[in-house]
Amino acid sequence: MNSAEFYLGNAVVASSGESFAVREYLQNRQPVIGYDLDLIYVECRLCGKPVLWEKGKTSLLLHASGIDVSLLDSECMILSEGCPQCRPGASPFHLNVVRVTSITPQDVLLLSENKGRA
Repeated sequence: MNSAEFYLGNAVVASSGESFAVREYLQNRQPVIGYDLDLIYVECRLCGKPVLWEKGKTSLLLHASGIDVSLLDSECMILSEGCPQCRPGASPFHLNVVRVTSITPQDVLLLSENKGRA
């Protein structure tokens, strides 16, 4: 049976087969009405494949992490530092929430200019 652990903020979630368990204390929180957190895309940063898990795991992990979920929307995604597909048997996998934004050609030019002398 394959098992994996995911770390995000204060949350540690252990996933094994068809089940998962949160191994950190969860505070009772009022649900935030807004974007459905389970629609946030989760991808492995190393191999680029989507990370798939049970319904409700994303929202559980985000609520347990202490992240202000009212700031999350369709422009956010979760990147995993590895996954059970590209690193079988490796655990834990650290997760990061990122915001994906579009970049214009002008932004590329601005970012490519040398700045400072450090």
